[in-house]
Amino acid sequence: MLLKRLVFFGGKGGVGKSTLSCAVALRLSKEDKSLLVSIDPAHSLSGILGLPIGHEVKKIRENLHALELSAERLVEEYTERVLRSLEDLLPHVRSGLKEYAKYLKHSPTALETAILDHLLDLCQDYAYVIVDSAPTGQMLRLFETAHMVKGWFDFLTRLAKEREKVQAFMGKKDSLLSLIEERKSRVERLLNILKEKSLVFAVANEEPLSLEEAQEIKRSLRDMKVYIVLNRWRSMEGDFIKVQEVERPYGIEALESLRVEEIVGFVKGG
Repeated sequence: MLLKRLVFFGGKGGVGKSTLSCAVALRLSKEDKSLLVSIDPAHSLSGILGLPIGHEVKKIRENLHALELSAERLVEEYTERVLRSLEDLLPHVRSGLKEYAKYLKHSPTALETAILDHLLDLCQDYAYVIVDSAPTGQMLRLFETAHMVKGWFDFLTRLAKEREKVQAFMGKKDSLLSLIEERKSRVERLLNILKEKSLVFAVANEEPLSLEEAQEIKRSLRDMKVYIVLNRWRSMEGDFIKVQEVERPYGIEALESLRVEEIVGFVKGG
């Protein structure tokens, strides 16, 4: 299926980004096949939708699925895939690779790398992927990691090409370069999606600190399309999307009463 939009909701904790993610996903599912995914370590989709949601994709209703990614499980699965690939290529250093895997699981950007890799797979099956992100700092690190990993694979590609020359001189076939180029291709595809098909909604309330964080998201992601959303809007004026407050917007029926038409308009045509 051709992905139309990858949509991120971010902002300060407690501003209602998860609620808006749910409301927008419900609305978009009336247009085409949609996936709502939480990458926030403190998941709240289950409570907001009033349905049990876990690490596996769950059908919510026609054209809408959801999942809450388990950080620990995601990193474990990603590390195992990397380890299996390397073991096939470098069987003589298998014990060293297992030791490397222990450090990989706890490296500073292991979770972000695993999330990005998994998001790419999820984007293949849906027209709309709506991401309920972690609070501001973690979300920004996710985007920074995407570019950092691309640079890392560029470096590994150069090393692998030199290794291939040596192996060829010794009459040996080397598959390391093809493995690295395959992983690099995945990163490049994701970066292209982030550039061409992504939108970020930085959510805030009528509270200075949350607005400051939303503006920081917009400044930090200046190469992406970022819109500030003022959730639970009462009276403040400014250059942002306004979503009026709804009392207890929990459960599918209540979520559908949220006025998110402007956000949906940007997703469909922005």
